[in-house]
Amino acid sequence: MLGRQASIRQKITLGYVAGFLFILLITSIIFVNLILIEERIGFYAIISRFLDTTLEMRRYEKNYFLYRKKEDFSEAMAYIEEATELIRENRESFGEFSSSLFSWLELFRTKDSSRAGNVSEKALGLLNEYRDLLERDFATGRPDSEIEREIREKGRAVTEIAERLSETGTRNIQALIVSARKSLIFSVILFLIGTVLIARMILKIAIQPLKELESGMRKIASGDFEMLSMSSKNDEIVSLNRAFNRMIKELFAQRDIIRSEKLTSLGTMLAGIAHEINNPLSNISTSAQILSEEIDSDDREFRRELIGQIVQETDRARDIVKSVLEFTRERDFKKGEINLLKALRETMRFIRSDLPTYITIAFDVPEELTIFADKQKLQHVFLNLFRNAIDAIPDEGVEGKITVTARENKDNEEVEIWFSDTGKGIPEPIINRIFDPFFTTKDIGGGTGLGLYVTHEIIKQHDGSIDVKSQPGTGTTFIIKLPLKGDDDGREDQTSDS
Repeated sequence: MLGRQASIRQKITLGYVAGFLFILLITSIIFVNLILIEERIGFYAIISRFLDTTLEMRRYEKNYFLYRKKEDFSEAMAYIEEATELIRENRESFGEFSSSLFSWLELFRTKDSSRAGNVSEKALGLLNEYRDLLERDFATGRPDSEIEREIREKGRAVTEIAERLSETGTRNIQALIVSARKSLIFSVILFLIGTVLIARMILKIAIQPLKELESGMRKIASGDFEMLSMSSKNDEIVSLNRAFNRMIKELFAQRDIIRSEKLTSLGTMLAGIAHEINNPLSNISTSAQILSEEIDSDDREFRRELIGQIVQETDRARDIVKSVLEFTRERDFKKGEINLLKALRETMRFIRSDLPTYITIAFDVPEELTIFADKQKLQHVFLNLFRNAIDAIPDEGVEGKITVTARENKDNEEVEIWFSDTGKGIPEPIINRIFDPFFTTKDIGGGTGLGLYVTHEIIKQHDGSIDVKSQPGTGTTFIIKLPLKGDDDGREDQTSDS
Protein backbone atom coordinates (compact mmCIF):
# COMPACT_ATOMS: atom_id res chain seq x y z
CA MET A 1 0.00 0.00 0.00
CA LEU A 2 1.08 3.60 -0.51
CA GLY A 3 1.22 5.02 3.02
CA ARG A 4 -2.43 5.92 3.16
CA GLN A 5 -5.36 3.77 2.14
CA ALA A 6 -4.88 2.33 -1.34
CA SER A 7 -7.07 3.66 -4.12
CA ILE A 8 -9.74 1.62 -5.88
CA ARG A 9 -7.48 1.28 -8.89
CA GLN A 10 -4.61 0.03 -6.75
CA LYS A 11 -6.83 -2.46 -4.94
CA ILE A 12 -8.33 -3.84 -8.12
CA THR A 13 -4.89 -3.96 -9.78
CA LEU A 14 -3.47 -5.78 -6.76
CA GLY A 15 -6.34 -8.27 -6.85
CA TYR A 16 -5.84 -9.01 -10.52
CA VAL A 17 -2.04 -9.26 -10.13
CA ALA A 18 -2.55 -11.77 -7.30
CA GLY A 19 -4.98 -13.70 -9.51
CA PHE A 20 -2.52 -13.66 -12.40
CA LEU A 21 0.34 -14.90 -10.19
CA PHE A 22 -1.89 -17.64 -8.82
CA ILE A 23 -2.86 -18.76 -12.33
CA LEU A 24 0.82 -18.66 -13.31
CA LEU A 25 1.72 -20.86 -10.30
CA ILE A 26 -1.02 -23.37 -11.08
CA THR A 27 -0.03 -23.44 -14.74
CA SER A 28 3.58 -24.09 -13.75
CA ILE A 29 2.57 -26.98 -11.48
CA ILE A 30 0.42 -28.53 -14.20
CA PHE A 31 3.20 -28.00 -16.76
CA VAL A 32 5.75 -29.75 -14.48
CA ASN A 33 3.31 -32.64 -13.98
CA LEU A 34 2.87 -32.96 -17.72
CA ILE A 35 6.66 -33.03 -18.23
CA LEU A 36 6.99 -35.76 -15.58
CA ILE A 37 4.19 -37.77 -17.17
CA GLU A 38 5.85 -37.36 -20.55
CA GLU A 39 9.18 -38.60 -19.14
CA ARG A 40 7.51 -41.55 -17.42
CA ILE A 41 5.66 -42.50 -20.58
CA GLY A 42 8.96 -42.34 -22.51
CA PHE A 43 10.69 -44.58 -19.97
CA TYR A 44 7.65 -46.87 -19.86
CA ALA A 45 8.14 -47.42 -23.60
CA ILE A 46 11.75 -48.51 -22.87
CA ILE A 47 10.54 -50.86 -20.13
CA SER A 48 7.93 -52.32 -22.48
CA ARG A 49 10.64 -52.88 -25.08
CA PHE A 50 12.86 -54.51 -22.40
CA LEU A 51 9.96 -56.78 -21.38
CA ASP A 52 9.26 -57.77 -24.99
CA THR A 53 12.99 -58.51 -25.51
CA THR A 54 13.19 -60.76 -22.44
CA LEU A 55 10.04 -62.62 -23.52
CA GLU A 56 11.53 -63.21 -26.97
CA MET A 57 14.77 -64.31 -25.30
CA ARG A 58 12.88 -66.89 -23.22
CA ARG A 59 10.93 -68.10 -26.24
CA TYR A 60 14.11 -68.89 -28.21
CA GLU A 61 15.59 -70.41 -25.05
CA LYS A 62 12.73 -72.89 -24.88
CA ASN A 63 13.04 -73.66 -28.61
CA TYR A 64 16.75 -74.28 -28.12
CA PHE A 65 16.16 -76.75 -25.30
CA LEU A 66 13.48 -78.53 -27.36
CA TYR A 67 15.28 -78.79 -30.71
CA ARG A 68 18.93 -77.96 -29.91
CA LYS A 69 19.22 -75.83 -33.04
CA LYS A 70 22.01 -73.32 -33.48
CA GLU A 71 19.59 -70.75 -34.97
CA ASP A 72 17.52 -70.71 -31.77
CA PHE A 73 20.70 -70.31 -29.69
CA SER A 74 21.82 -67.38 -31.88
CA GLU A 75 18.46 -65.64 -31.62
CA ALA A 76 18.44 -66.07 -27.86
CA MET A 77 21.97 -64.60 -27.64
CA ALA A 78 20.94 -61.67 -29.87
CA TYR A 79 18.00 -60.82 -27.59
CA ILE A 80 20.28 -61.12 -24.54
CA GLU A 81 22.61 -58.53 -26.09
CA GLU A 82 19.67 -56.24 -26.92
CA ALA A 83 18.32 -56.45 -23.36
CA THR A 84 21.81 -55.79 -21.96
CA GLU A 85 22.22 -52.74 -24.23
CA LEU A 86 18.84 -51.33 -23.16
CA ILE A 87 19.87 -51.51 -19.51
CA ARG A 88 23.27 -49.93 -20.13
CA GLU A 89 21.77 -47.03 -22.12
CA ASN A 90 19.12 -46.33 -19.45
CA ARG A 91 21.07 -47.27 -16.31
CA GLU A 92 19.96 -44.16 -14.31
CA SER A 93 16.30 -44.53 -15.21
CA PHE A 94 16.31 -48.18 -14.24
CA GLY A 95 17.99 -47.23 -10.99
CA GLU A 96 14.99 -45.06 -9.95
CA PHE A 97 12.99 -48.22 -9.37
CA SER A 98 15.56 -49.90 -7.12
CA SER A 99 13.89 -49.25 -3.77
CA SER A 100 10.56 -50.70 -4.86
CA LEU A 101 12.17 -53.91 -6.21
CA PHE A 102 14.88 -54.75 -3.67
CA SER A 103 12.58 -56.68 -1.35
CA TRP A 104 11.33 -58.73 -4.25
CA LEU A 105 14.83 -59.42 -5.68
CA GLU A 106 15.96 -60.90 -2.37
CA LEU A 107 13.61 -63.81 -3.03
CA PHE A 108 16.10 -64.97 -5.67
CA ARG A 109 19.27 -66.50 -4.43
CA THR A 110 21.58 -64.57 -6.64
CA LYS A 111 25.24 -64.11 -5.85
CA ASP A 112 24.59 -60.40 -4.94
CA SER A 113 21.16 -59.65 -3.54
CA SER A 114 22.17 -56.96 -1.03
CA ARG A 115 20.50 -53.58 -0.98
CA ALA A 116 23.73 -51.93 -2.06
CA GLY A 117 22.95 -52.59 -5.71
CA ASN A 118 20.13 -51.40 -7.88
CA VAL A 119 17.81 -52.80 -10.52
CA SER A 120 20.15 -52.15 -13.43
CA GLU A 121 23.04 -53.92 -11.71
CA LYS A 122 20.83 -56.84 -10.70
CA ALA A 123 19.42 -57.17 -14.19
CA LEU A 124 22.85 -56.92 -15.84
CA GLY A 125 24.28 -59.50 -13.46
CA LEU A 126 21.42 -61.90 -14.16
CA LEU A 127 21.75 -61.39 -17.92
CA ASN A 128 25.52 -62.01 -17.81
CA GLU A 129 25.05 -65.19 -15.77
CA TYR A 130 22.22 -66.23 -18.10
CA ARG A 131 24.43 -65.69 -21.18
CA ASP A 132 27.41 -67.53 -19.65
CA LEU A 133 25.30 -70.53 -18.71
CA LEU A 134 23.67 -70.64 -22.13
CA GLU A 135 27.06 -70.47 -23.88
CA ARG A 136 28.44 -73.24 -21.64
CA ASP A 137 25.45 -75.42 -22.38
CA PHE A 138 25.85 -74.80 -26.13
CA ALA A 139 29.60 -75.51 -25.92
CA THR A 140 29.14 -78.94 -24.26
CA GLY A 141 26.92 -80.01 -27.13
CA ARG A 142 24.82 -82.27 -24.89
CA PRO A 143 21.93 -81.67 -22.48
CA ASP A 144 22.76 -80.96 -18.86
CA SER A 145 19.78 -80.83 -16.53
CA GLU A 146 21.59 -78.86 -13.85
CA ILE A 147 22.73 -76.13 -16.26
CA GLU A 148 19.32 -76.09 -17.92
CA ARG A 149 17.64 -75.60 -14.55
CA GLU A 150 19.94 -72.65 -13.71
CA ILE A 151 19.39 -71.11 -17.16
CA ARG A 152 15.62 -71.30 -16.73
CA GLU A 153 15.88 -69.81 -13.23
CA LYS A 154 18.05 -66.90 -14.39
CA GLY A 155 15.79 -66.26 -17.40
CA ARG A 156 12.70 -66.29 -15.21
CA ALA A 157 14.35 -63.80 -12.83
CA VAL A 158 15.20 -61.44 -15.69
CA THR A 159 11.66 -61.69 -17.09
CA GLU A 160 10.10 -61.04 -13.69
CA ILE A 161 12.35 -57.97 -13.25
CA ALA A 162 11.03 -56.68 -16.57
CA GLU A 163 7.43 -57.40 -15.54
CA ARG A 164 7.95 -55.72 -12.18
CA LEU A 165 9.49 -52.72 -13.91
CA SER A 166 6.47 -52.55 -16.23
CA GLU A 167 4.03 -52.73 -13.31
CA THR A 168 5.98 -50.12 -11.35
CA GLY A 169 6.11 -47.80 -14.39
CA THR A 170 2.37 -48.16 -14.91
CA ARG A 171 1.70 -47.38 -11.24
CA ASN A 172 3.98 -44.34 -11.38
CA ILE A 173 2.22 -42.97 -14.46
CA GLN A 174 -1.18 -43.56 -12.85
CA ALA A 175 0.02 -41.87 -9.65
CA LEU A 176 1.26 -38.86 -11.60
CA ILE A 177 -2.05 -38.60 -13.48
CA VAL A 178 -4.00 -38.81 -10.18
CA SER A 179 -1.69 -36.18 -8.66
CA ALA A 180 -2.14 -33.92 -11.68
CA ARG A 181 -5.91 -34.36 -11.49
CA LYS A 182 -5.96 -33.53 -7.78
CA SER A 183 -3.72 -30.52 -8.39
CA LEU A 184 -6.04 -29.31 -11.14
CA ILE A 185 -9.16 -29.74 -9.00
CA PHE A 186 -7.49 -28.04 -6.05
CA SER A 187 -6.31 -25.22 -8.31
CA VAL A 188 -9.79 -24.71 -9.76
CA ILE A 189 -11.28 -24.57 -6.24
CA LEU A 190 -8.65 -22.06 -5.09
CA PHE A 191 -9.17 -20.03 -8.27
CA LEU A 192 -12.94 -19.93 -7.72
CA ILE A 193 -12.45 -18.88 -4.09
CA GLY A 194 -9.99 -16.18 -5.19
CA THR A 195 -12.40 -14.97 -7.88
CA VAL A 196 -15.22 -14.73 -5.33
CA LEU A 197 -12.98 -12.79 -2.94
CA ILE A 198 -11.91 -10.38 -5.68
CA ALA A 199 -15.55 -9.95 -6.76
CA ARG A 200 -16.59 -9.22 -3.17
CA MET A 201 -13.75 -6.71 -2.86
CA ILE A 202 -14.84 -4.92 -6.06
CA LEU A 203 -18.47 -5.03 -4.89
CA LYS A 204 -17.55 -3.48 -1.55
CA ILE A 205 -15.12 -0.80 -2.69
CA ALA A 206 -16.72 0.22 -6.00
CA ILE A 207 -20.11 -1.20 -6.94
CA GLN A 208 -21.96 -0.61 -3.65
CA PRO A 209 -20.80 3.03 -3.33
CA LEU A 210 -21.73 3.66 -6.96
CA LYS A 211 -25.16 2.10 -6.31
CA GLU A 212 -25.60 4.50 -3.39
CA LEU A 213 -24.68 7.39 -5.67
CA GLU A 214 -27.13 6.13 -8.30
CA SER A 215 -29.91 5.91 -5.70
CA GLY A 216 -29.14 9.44 -4.52
CA MET A 217 -29.15 10.80 -8.08
CA ARG A 218 -32.51 9.13 -8.74
CA LYS A 219 -33.94 11.03 -5.78
CA ILE A 220 -32.51 14.25 -7.17
CA ALA A 221 -33.98 13.47 -10.60
CA SER A 222 -37.39 13.11 -8.95
CA GLY A 223 -37.01 16.56 -7.34
CA ASP A 224 -35.74 15.57 -3.88
CA PHE A 225 -32.71 17.88 -3.62
CA GLU A 226 -30.65 16.51 -0.76
CA MET A 227 -26.90 16.35 -0.30
CA LEU A 228 -25.40 12.90 -0.86
CA SER A 229 -23.60 11.13 1.98
CA MET A 230 -21.31 8.15 1.39
CA SER A 231 -20.05 5.45 3.74
CA SER A 232 -17.06 4.65 1.49
CA LYS A 233 -13.64 6.01 2.48
CA ASN A 234 -12.00 5.46 -0.91
CA ASP A 235 -10.52 8.64 -2.33
CA GLU A 236 -12.16 8.22 -5.75
CA ILE A 237 -15.65 7.68 -4.28
CA VAL A 238 -15.20 10.57 -1.83
CA SER A 239 -14.05 12.83 -4.67
CA LEU A 240 -16.99 11.73 -6.84
CA ASN A 241 -19.40 12.36 -3.97
CA ARG A 242 -18.02 15.89 -3.51
CA ALA A 243 -18.42 16.55 -7.23
CA PHE A 244 -22.05 15.39 -7.11
CA ASN A 245 -22.73 17.57 -4.07
CA ARG A 246 -21.28 20.58 -5.91
CA MET A 247 -23.60 19.77 -8.78
CA ILE A 248 -26.56 19.55 -6.38
CA LYS A 249 -25.70 23.02 -5.04
CA GLU A 250 -25.71 24.31 -8.60
CA LEU A 251 -29.10 22.67 -9.16
CA PHE A 252 -30.39 24.39 -6.01
CA ALA A 253 -29.25 27.70 -7.40
CA GLN A 254 -30.68 26.92 -10.83
CA ARG A 255 -34.01 25.93 -9.30
CA ASP A 256 -34.13 29.24 -7.45
CA ILE A 257 -33.33 31.08 -10.70
CA ILE A 258 -36.13 29.26 -12.51
CA ARG A 259 -38.55 30.02 -9.66
CA SER A 260 -37.52 33.67 -9.72
CA GLU A 261 -38.01 33.92 -13.49
CA LYS A 262 -41.33 32.15 -13.19
CA LEU A 263 -42.52 34.66 -10.61
CA THR A 264 -41.44 37.44 -12.95
CA SER A 265 -43.40 35.84 -15.78
CA LEU A 266 -46.37 35.41 -13.50
CA GLY A 267 -46.30 39.06 -12.52
CA THR A 268 -46.24 40.24 -16.12
CA MET A 269 -49.22 38.10 -17.07
CA LEU A 270 -51.46 39.02 -14.10
CA ALA A 271 -52.89 41.95 -16.00
CA GLY A 272 -53.83 39.66 -18.87
CA ILE A 273 -55.42 37.18 -16.49
CA ALA A 274 -57.41 39.97 -14.85
CA HIS A 275 -58.61 41.09 -18.29
CA GLU A 276 -59.48 37.51 -19.25
CA ILE A 277 -61.48 36.97 -16.06
CA ASN A 278 -63.09 40.41 -16.28
CA ASN A 279 -64.77 39.57 -19.61
CA PRO A 280 -66.76 36.52 -18.40
CA LEU A 281 -67.53 38.30 -15.11
CA SER A 282 -68.92 41.29 -17.02
CA ASN A 283 -71.04 38.97 -19.15
CA ILE A 284 -72.27 37.18 -16.04
CA SER A 285 -73.13 40.48 -14.38
CA THR A 286 -74.99 41.77 -17.49
CA SER A 287 -76.94 38.53 -17.90
CA ALA A 288 -77.81 38.48 -14.19
CA GLN A 289 -79.12 42.07 -14.32
CA ILE A 290 -81.27 41.34 -17.36
CA LEU A 291 -82.52 38.16 -15.72
CA SER A 292 -83.47 40.06 -12.58
CA GLU A 293 -85.44 42.54 -14.68
CA GLU A 294 -87.16 39.77 -16.61
CA ILE A 295 -87.82 37.54 -13.59
CA ASP A 296 -91.57 38.10 -13.79
CA SER A 297 -91.66 37.83 -17.57
CA ASP A 298 -93.61 35.03 -19.19
CA ASP A 299 -90.81 34.44 -21.72
CA ARG A 300 -89.32 31.32 -20.09
CA GLU A 301 -87.16 30.56 -23.14
CA PHE A 302 -85.42 33.96 -22.86
CA ARG A 303 -84.76 33.43 -19.16
CA ARG A 304 -83.38 29.94 -19.86
CA GLU A 305 -81.04 31.49 -22.46
CA LEU A 306 -79.78 34.04 -19.94
CA ILE A 307 -79.13 31.32 -17.36
CA GLY A 308 -77.25 29.31 -20.00
CA GLN A 309 -75.06 32.35 -20.75
CA ILE A 310 -74.32 32.74 -17.03
CA VAL A 311 -73.34 29.03 -16.76
CA GLN A 312 -71.21 29.26 -19.91
CA GLU A 313 -69.33 32.35 -18.75
CA THR A 314 -68.88 30.81 -15.29
CA ASP A 315 -67.28 27.74 -16.88
CA ARG A 316 -65.08 30.03 -18.94
CA ALA A 317 -63.87 31.86 -15.82
CA ARG A 318 -63.33 28.53 -14.07
CA ASP A 319 -61.17 27.27 -16.96
CA ILE A 320 -59.08 30.45 -16.85
CA VAL A 321 -58.52 30.12 -13.11
CA LYS A 322 -57.76 26.41 -13.53
CA SER A 323 -55.13 27.18 -16.17
CA VAL A 324 -53.50 29.80 -13.94
CA LEU A 325 -53.44 27.45 -10.96
CA GLU A 326 -51.99 24.68 -13.07
CA PHE A 327 -49.28 26.98 -14.39
CA THR A 328 -48.32 28.39 -10.99
CA ARG A 329 -48.62 25.23 -8.89
CA GLU A 330 -45.23 24.04 -7.62
CA ARG A 331 -44.83 20.32 -8.35
CA ASP A 332 -42.27 17.74 -9.44
CA PHE A 333 -41.23 17.28 -13.03
CA LYS A 334 -43.83 14.95 -14.48
CA LYS A 335 -44.26 13.98 -18.11
CA GLY A 336 -47.59 13.14 -19.65
CA GLU A 337 -49.28 12.97 -23.01
CA ILE A 338 -50.62 16.42 -23.92
CA ASN A 339 -52.31 17.90 -26.97
CA LEU A 340 -49.86 20.45 -28.40
CA LEU A 341 -52.43 22.79 -30.02
CA LYS A 342 -54.57 22.87 -26.88
CA ALA A 343 -51.53 23.69 -24.70
CA LEU A 344 -50.58 26.55 -27.08
CA ARG A 345 -54.10 28.02 -27.02
CA GLU A 346 -54.23 27.87 -23.23
CA THR A 347 -50.91 29.73 -23.08
CA MET A 348 -52.45 32.45 -25.24
CA ARG A 349 -54.70 33.40 -22.32
CA PHE A 350 -51.67 34.49 -20.31
CA ILE A 351 -50.42 36.97 -22.92
CA ARG A 352 -53.65 38.28 -24.41
CA SER A 353 -53.50 41.54 -22.47
CA ASP A 354 -49.89 42.08 -23.64
CA LEU A 355 -50.72 41.35 -27.28
CA PRO A 356 -50.93 44.59 -29.30
CA THR A 357 -53.72 44.95 -31.83
CA TYR A 358 -51.26 45.17 -34.71
CA ILE A 359 -49.82 41.67 -33.95
CA THR A 360 -51.62 38.51 -34.97
CA ILE A 361 -50.83 34.95 -33.92
CA ALA A 362 -51.39 32.03 -36.30
CA PHE A 363 -51.15 28.32 -35.55
CA ASP A 364 -50.24 25.69 -38.11
CA VAL A 365 -50.40 22.70 -35.79
CA PRO A 366 -52.30 19.44 -36.44
CA GLU A 367 -55.18 19.16 -34.00
CA GLU A 368 -54.40 15.50 -33.22
CA LEU A 369 -50.66 16.06 -32.60
CA THR A 370 -49.70 14.99 -29.08
CA ILE A 371 -46.33 15.07 -27.35
CA PHE A 372 -44.94 13.57 -24.18
CA ALA A 373 -43.90 16.37 -21.84
CA ASP A 374 -44.47 18.22 -18.59
CA LYS A 375 -47.37 20.48 -19.49
CA GLN A 376 -46.65 23.19 -16.92
CA LYS A 377 -42.99 23.55 -17.91
CA LEU A 378 -43.75 23.37 -21.63
CA GLN A 379 -46.30 26.17 -21.28
CA HIS A 380 -43.61 28.15 -19.49
CA VAL A 381 -41.45 27.72 -22.63
CA PHE A 382 -44.30 28.83 -24.90
CA LEU A 383 -45.02 31.85 -22.69
CA ASN A 384 -41.38 32.99 -22.84
CA LEU A 385 -41.21 32.58 -26.63
CA PHE A 386 -44.51 34.45 -27.15
CA ARG A 387 -43.33 37.33 -24.96
CA ASN A 388 -39.98 37.50 -26.74
CA ALA A 389 -41.68 37.56 -30.12
CA ILE A 390 -44.06 40.35 -29.01
CA ASP A 391 -41.15 42.42 -27.67
CA ALA A 392 -39.21 41.87 -30.91
CA ILE A 393 -41.94 43.33 -33.16
CA PRO A 394 -41.62 47.14 -33.14
CA ASP A 395 -44.62 49.44 -32.82
CA GLU A 396 -44.25 51.21 -36.15
CA GLY A 397 -47.76 50.93 -37.46
CA VAL A 398 -46.84 47.88 -39.51
CA GLU A 399 -48.72 44.74 -38.74
CA GLY A 400 -46.63 41.98 -37.20
CA LYS A 401 -47.21 38.27 -37.11
CA ILE A 402 -46.22 35.37 -34.91
CA THR A 403 -46.55 31.93 -36.48
CA VAL A 404 -46.34 28.65 -34.59
CA THR A 405 -45.82 25.59 -36.78
CA ALA A 406 -45.41 21.99 -35.65
CA ARG A 407 -44.73 18.79 -37.54
CA GLU A 408 -44.09 15.20 -36.56
CA ASN A 409 -40.80 13.72 -37.80
CA LYS A 410 -41.31 9.97 -37.61
CA ASP A 411 -37.86 9.19 -39.02
CA ASN A 412 -36.17 10.79 -35.99
CA GLU A 413 -39.11 10.05 -33.67
CA GLU A 414 -39.42 13.68 -32.63
CA VAL A 415 -41.72 16.69 -32.93
CA GLU A 416 -40.39 19.94 -34.40
CA ILE A 417 -42.00 23.23 -33.30
CA TRP A 418 -41.15 26.54 -35.03
CA PHE A 419 -41.87 29.91 -33.34
CA SER A 420 -41.43 32.55 -36.07
CA ASP A 421 -41.93 36.30 -35.83
CA THR A 422 -41.61 39.25 -38.19
CA GLY A 423 -39.63 41.29 -35.68
CA LYS A 424 -36.35 43.12 -35.92
CA GLY A 425 -34.21 39.98 -35.63
CA ILE A 426 -31.08 39.27 -33.61
CA PRO A 427 -27.67 40.72 -34.57
CA GLU A 428 -24.97 38.18 -35.44
CA PRO A 429 -22.56 39.13 -32.60
CA ILE A 430 -25.05 38.29 -29.84
CA ILE A 431 -27.05 35.37 -31.31
CA ASN A 432 -24.77 32.82 -29.63
CA ARG A 433 -25.29 34.44 -26.23
CA ILE A 434 -29.08 34.66 -26.04
CA PHE A 435 -29.37 31.44 -23.96
CA ASP A 436 -26.83 32.64 -21.38
CA PRO A 437 -28.27 33.45 -17.93
CA PHE A 438 -28.89 37.15 -17.23
CA PHE A 439 -28.09 38.15 -20.80
CA THR A 440 -30.56 40.73 -22.15
CA THR A 441 -30.64 43.52 -24.70
CA LYS A 442 -33.56 45.25 -22.98
CA ASP A 443 -33.30 48.39 -20.91
CA ILE A 444 -32.84 48.20 -17.16
CA GLY A 445 -36.10 46.97 -15.66
CA GLY A 446 -37.27 45.63 -19.01
CA GLY A 447 -36.30 42.02 -18.35
CA THR A 448 -34.28 39.68 -16.12
CA GLY A 449 -32.29 37.99 -18.89
CA LEU A 450 -33.45 34.61 -17.64
CA GLY A 451 -36.34 33.83 -19.98
CA LEU A 452 -34.42 32.12 -22.78
CA TYR A 453 -31.98 30.55 -20.34
CA VAL A 454 -34.86 28.91 -18.46
CA THR A 455 -36.44 27.95 -21.79
CA HIS A 456 -33.23 26.24 -22.85
CA GLU A 457 -32.95 24.38 -19.52
CA ILE A 458 -36.57 23.16 -19.67
CA ILE A 459 -36.14 21.86 -23.23
CA LYS A 460 -32.93 20.11 -22.19
CA GLN A 461 -34.78 18.61 -19.23
CA HIS A 462 -37.18 17.07 -21.78
CA ASP A 463 -34.21 15.52 -23.66
CA GLY A 464 -34.87 17.94 -26.50
CA SER A 465 -33.04 20.81 -28.19
CA ILE A 466 -33.71 24.43 -29.11
CA ASP A 467 -32.00 26.41 -31.83
CA VAL A 468 -32.43 29.88 -33.30
CA LYS A 469 -32.20 31.36 -36.78
CA SER A 470 -32.41 35.08 -37.36
CA GLN A 471 -31.75 37.78 -39.91
CA PRO A 472 -31.71 41.37 -38.68
CA GLY A 473 -34.73 43.17 -40.06
CA THR A 474 -36.58 40.05 -41.23
CA GLY A 475 -37.46 38.23 -38.02
CA THR A 476 -36.43 35.31 -35.84
CA THR A 477 -37.34 31.62 -35.71
CA PHE A 478 -36.86 29.41 -32.67
CA ILE A 479 -36.79 25.69 -33.51
CA ILE A 480 -37.69 23.25 -30.74
CA LYS A 481 -37.18 19.50 -31.11
CA LEU A 482 -38.78 17.18 -28.56
CA PRO A 483 -38.90 13.37 -28.39
CA LEU A 484 -42.11 12.00 -29.91
CA LYS A 485 -42.50 9.45 -27.12
CA GLY A 486 -41.40 9.28 -23.52
CA ASP A 487 -39.56 6.50 -21.72
CA ASP A 488 -41.29 3.77 -19.72
CA ASP A 489 -41.05 5.72 -16.48
CA GLY A 490 -42.65 8.70 -18.10
CA ARG A 491 -45.61 6.72 -19.43
CA GLU A 492 -46.51 5.75 -15.91
CA ASP A 493 -46.75 9.44 -14.99
CA GLN A 494 -49.20 10.52 -17.67
CA THR A 495 -51.26 13.53 -16.75
CA SER A 496 -54.33 15.12 -18.16
CA ASP A 497 -54.01 17.73 -20.85
CA SER A 498 -57.01 19.68 -19.67
